[in-house]
Amino acid sequence: MNALTKSLDIPAFDPISYDAAVRAATIRAQHSFFDSHVIENDDGSFSAIDEGDYNALPQDLIDRIVHSVPGMMADDFDEANIARAASFMSVVMDPDWDADCPF
Repeated sequence: MNALTKSLDIPAFDPISYDAAVRAATIRAQHSFFDSHVIENDDGSFSAIDEGDYNALPQDLIDRIVHSVPGMMADDFDEANIARAASFMSVVMDPDWDADCPF
């Protein structure tokens, strides 16, 4: 080994931890406006975090991201599929509701 190289301690890949973190990030992203990320920890394990948990992610977390799942919640009600789903809903209005209400 010469002076320009050094040995690196690279932890072994943990496929079970990675798979669990990807599943957790995917589930969390379905109910979030923010992206969910899988980050690699120093010991070789993986964790899922939400972008909204930390406001702007610090650079050290950004550097450790190995997988991202975009947030799947939308608040835009003008989308075609939401408007189509809303067209199947019916609302029955009772104009005499106040008269029927016992309190």
